[in-house]
Amino acid sequence: MKVKIKHRTSYQYAGEVNFGEHVLLLRPLDNHRRHVDHFEVETVPASTQRWVRDAYGNVELVCNFGLTESRLLEFVTHIEVSLLDDNPFDFILESYATSYPFSYQEPDARALLPYMGGSGATRGALRVLDWLNYELKIPSVHENVVQFLSDLNGYVRRDIAYVRRDEEGIQTPDTTLTLRSGSCRDMAVLYISAVRKLGFAARFVSGYLFDPEVGDAGEHAFNRAVGSMHAWAEVYLPGAGWKGFDPTNGILANAYFIPSAVSHEPSAVDPIQGKYFAQQSVSSTMEVELEMEEINEVRDA
Repeated sequence: MKVKIKHRTSYQYAGEVNFGEHVLLLRPLDNHRRHVDHFEVETVPASTQRWVRDAYGNVELVCNFGLTESRLLEFVTHIEVSLLDDNPFDFILESYATSYPFSYQEPDARALLPYMGGSGATRGALRVLDWLNYELKIPSVHENVVQFLSDLNGYVRRDIAYVRRDEEGIQTPDTTLTLRSGSCRDMAVLYISAVRKLGFAARFVSGYLFDPEVGDAGEHAFNRAVGSMHAWAEVYLPGAGWKGFDPTNGILANAYFIPSAVSHEPSAVDPIQGKYFAQQSVSSTMEVELEMEEINEVRDA
């Protein structure tokens, strides 16, 4: 399957401004079941561009606008990516990690320390343990660790209403539990905080979720966050590696999930990062458009 993505992010400013370098974490991550066939970014104003690989292995596109002044900053991204079918349950766990709880063994335990807590996904999470223990009544022992994590994934889907938030920033888990609503990134951070408190290593994933239209009405089968970039969580399971859990939709990640950045710290992988400069305070607005479709044609080399 090949998917074409057109992603436009536009910032309108009330006055002329200059722009610092902007870092884009929009290019999908290649692996043995996913290959980026085409990727380009058109910018307004025009920019010089260079590639950087960050500390997490993500691929950053750095855009430099020089001394240009403008009231408009726009990024239009064109992507074509080939995807192979991926059964999210097709893996074999290490024998010691098939039930809950378990402890990570060396050398994994040392490498996973940054993903076990102490980051933005665990701060502001005083209510999470009460939510787990008294509202959800999470069992202290479970014979099937994948089912245990899947159940928690479904609990977030059930308890938290989805709201689209295009503005920057992520709610704390406590805020999400208080409001009982949040964006996909808010629900991912809540899930990460919860599983970390239960002893799992987890990380934040930013990317795209392809949910093709079904029927004549053009409805979508499962994605509550159609029309925007997506965020979900990955939990490290010995023998299987990093496995994706999407609490926004209550499902495990399959081939339709297209990650563009991963990190133990959610704020580190904002899709577009940068600053603007002005002589005085200038208001701004942002618009986001995302189109995704399956294509069959082969692109010329």
